[in-house]
Amino acid sequence: MRRLLVLALLLLFARPAGVDARRSETEPYRYEQVWGSVIRLLRADYGFPVRDRDRDVGYVLFDYVDRGRSHPGNVQLVRVREGRQEKVRVTLNIPAMPSYIEGMVLERLSRKLRAEFGEPLPPPPEEAPVEEPEEDEDEGEGAADDES
Repeated sequence: MRRLLVLALLLLFARPAGVDARRSETEPYRYEQVWGSVIRLLRADYGFPVRDRDRDVGYVLFDYVDRGRSHPGNVQLVRVREGRQEKVRVTLNIPAMPSYIEGMVLERLSRKLRAEFGEPLPPPPEEAPVEEPEEDEDEGEGAADDES
């Protein structure tokens, strides 16, 4: 009987491997734009309490509220460069919730960024190598001969 109880408790508290997985998306907007949108999304759109935040470091600690229960979550923002374009990697983690919740929140953030700031600017074009004009050596010598 004791073994059954232990097995039942293990099954009850065992969590699938993917539950603690973090979800990330890279957004092609400026850091300041993404930061402001994340705060507005969490506080105004969802109504989640924000427990702590640091714009310079790039993190937000909040409580994900679902059916009256509160679950701690966090968002990390990291500036990244892809080619010549600066972007922001947004990583969302709500350990107590299934990963599709994180995906849903990140998708809503992407839609919010596009609604607030429009389509992102295309990356700047690659710079073509600048070729310096070659000097003709004969012209330089001939010019000296003409002066004599």
